[in-house]
Amino acid sequence: MVSLFRFMIVCTCLCLAACSQQAMIDKFTPHPAAEIARSVLDQVRKGDMEPVKAKLDDALRQDPSVEAKLKELTGYFPSGTPRAVKLVGTNTVAVNGARRYDLTYEYEFADGWVLGNVVLAGEGDAVRVEGMHVRRMTQSLEQQNAFTLSGKGPVHWVVLLACIAIPATCIYAFVLCLRTPITRRKWLWAVGTLLGFATLRFNWTTGSFDFQLLSFQLFGASGFSSPYGPMIMGMSLPLGAIWFLACRSGLMANAAATKAAAPVGPEHA
Repeated sequence: MVSLFRFMIVCTCLCLAACSQQAMIDKFTPHPAAEIARSVLDQVRKGDMEPVKAKLDDALRQDPSVEAKLKELTGYFPSGTPRAVKLVGTNTVAVNGARRYDLTYEYEFADGWVLGNVVLAGEGDAVRVEGMHVRRMTQSLEQQNAFTLSGKGPVHWVVLLACIAIPATCIYAFVLCLRTPITRRKWLWAVGTLLGFATLRFNWTTGSFDFQLLSFQLFGASGFSSPYGPMIMGMSLPLGAIWFLACRSGLMANAAATKAAAPVGPEHA
């Protein structure tokens, strides 16, 4: 049992461990859209509005308050040169051959961070800015969404323990099922012990919950995080494992009764 517990600890750590976030971002970065978005944000930061307005979508360019809105965005950037700038979010959608890019950059300054988002549409010289948002932050996204128990309350501990206990229960029931004599459909019982039904998801950063009734998870638990995003823990009811453990004695009794009722071959002299 101790070995099984250690095994579950290792499996949970492997599932929760994320690969390099920046490497994943780099893999899906669209070019030259990423460079255009970075250039637009840098021009806004410096207050160089004419090149920015030239790239705006027609609807935005015709807005009489566009100049004031751009200056407001400039105000979110601290003065001085940023220490570092990196792409922390990218999403590309293609519909009927038309592409739309949603790109987010994080700027690090001496006194804080700035998150800048640019939405682009089109290709090449025809690319246009459809939207732009900027906000100040006291911490980087990586710090905000770090998977840590520091400063977390009892709810986080309960969720973490549940995400360890549920897979442990599934694997324990699965191994026990393989070692239990079952007359019919043993494979179906075995598969059922590994599945969790209905999912309660927990945002590790915000502490918010979300419930999805029609879902199932292998081993009844999961942990997923998008690059620089919060860890989302998923917990499902290990209904198959619970049902098997409750029915095991009956299944064993049926198997024993079937074996006892089986005809005995003729005795040999």
